[in-house]
Amino acid sequence: MSTIIDYYFSPASGYAYLGHETLMQLARDNGATVRFRPADIDRVCREAALPQVPHTPEDTVEDRRRWARLRGLDMAPMPLHHPVDPRLAARVIIAAGELGLDQSAVALACMRGTWAEGRNIADPGDLAEALHQIDLPGCRLMAMAERNEIRDMADDIAHEVVNHEATVSPTYLLGDQRFVGQDRLPAMAETLRRAAA
Repeated sequence: MSTIIDYYFSPASGYAYLGHETLMQLARDNGATVRFRPADIDRVCREAALPQVPHTPEDTVEDRRRWARLRGLDMAPMPLHHPVDPRLAARVIIAAGELGLDQSAVALACMRGTWAEGRNIADPGDLAEALHQIDLPGCRLMAMAERNEIRDMADDIAHEVVNHEATVSPTYLLGDQRFVGQDRLPAMAETLRRAAA
């Protein structure tokens, strides 16, 4: 049975964007399955009166710039549309999973759209265009994202964020171990390697 990595993140998170492709490569290298848990983590924390700690003491433009250089990613210092409501994008990622589409590609399109392409992922037209650009059915995903069952799934993930204390985007859960922040991916890789040995 494949190891499961629960991936809690906001589709508008700069640090989730910085770690996304590294996470997916780590999962492929170790035969793990990533379970996508997208949510508006800031809103969940506010509504549940949970303290939200910053990703890192160095959560700054320069810190993101350093990580973007290290990961070879294009990244705007401050996106045109940020902060942005990520709830539609989260539901689209969930809908993609229900349709058997590539959730990783959809999540990356949302994050790259925000941080590298100047897109407003809260706008259905802009988000659909980002998906069409990678040959995914943007209009179909937009329609499915409005269905009650997808909204219910999004609500369930919001409850998980609270229950698992996944109040930083991204947070990765590997069994009962929590890895908070994309800079913890090397530690998770080592844990996966030890488990496979």
